Amino acid sequence: MLIQVSWINKSVRNVLKKARKMINRYFQIAALILIVSSCLLFYSVQVIAGVIKIETETSITVTDDLLKTSVATTNKGDEAAYNVQVHLILLGEIQSGPIKAQLNKDQPDTIAFEKTLPALKKGRYPLVVMVDFHDANQYPFSAVSCATFFFKEDANPGLICLGKDISMGENGKLGFKVKNLESGSKTVRASLVLPKELSTPISQSDFRIDAREEKTINFDIKNFSALSGASYPVFCSFEYDSEESHFTALANALVTIKKDENWFNSTKKYWIGAAIILGVMLVAFQLKRKKP
Repeated sequence: MLIQVSWINKSVRNVLKKARKMINRYFQIAALILIVSSCLLFYSVQVIAGVIKIETETSITVTDDLLKTSVATTNKGDEAAYNVQVHLILLGEIQSGPIKAQLNKDQPDTIAFEKTLPALKKGRYPLVVMVDFHDANQYPFSAVSCATFFFKEDANPGLICLGKDISMGENGKLGFKVKNLESGSKTVRASLVLPKELSTPISQSDFRIDAREEKTINFDIKNFSALSGASYPVFCSFEYDSEESHFTALANALVTIKKDENWFNSTKKYWIGAAIILGVMLVAFQLKRKKP
């Protein structure tokens, strides 16, 4: 009977020894996989897609009642833009230039517009340039810029207007600070200019600002089709009238779309920490096994 117990104990010890070896082997493999995975996450190389960066330079001349505009468009990115079209938005009307099939890197293109102005008060007015274009996959993009011109006689506005850059996901709020520098109150119309990738339920806001008063005008905006990580210049014009003149002040801001972060990237630091701990435990275990 004692011999049987001894044989059983010996068999159990052998099974436990094999089990420990198997557990240790799986532990080592798991630790190695986790360490390698964490290192790959930590040292992963981000693949940067090509960039299309459209820059515009607008020149405006007014002779009598004829306004002539020249818009020079240049692709400052490293990828070609396709189906490029320039639009001029002036006094509530849109003029569109011809479509250019392809605009390569550093390639300029100039479009000229002419418009006969209606009867206007003397003073300064806003003019918006919108450029539509696509990438190689035919994904649509747009870029906006804003300028002013004066009719008959220039008029400096009595307003200071400042925009605040924001970073947003699906929704955001744009704020513009306005200060009345003069001694009289004013009724002002704020008009927000957005690229087509962004939208707003209300693009115009009329408000009254008293002498020396400061106000903040807010617009709710939404991401319609903007890509993660992209940045978009936006503009807002502030217009008001006196008895004889029209005045315009401009403000701009930069809207950046927050980058989407996948689960691995958002938990990367925990994976790295776990890999370090497992690595230390593995080394300590191996040293312990080598002791006589």
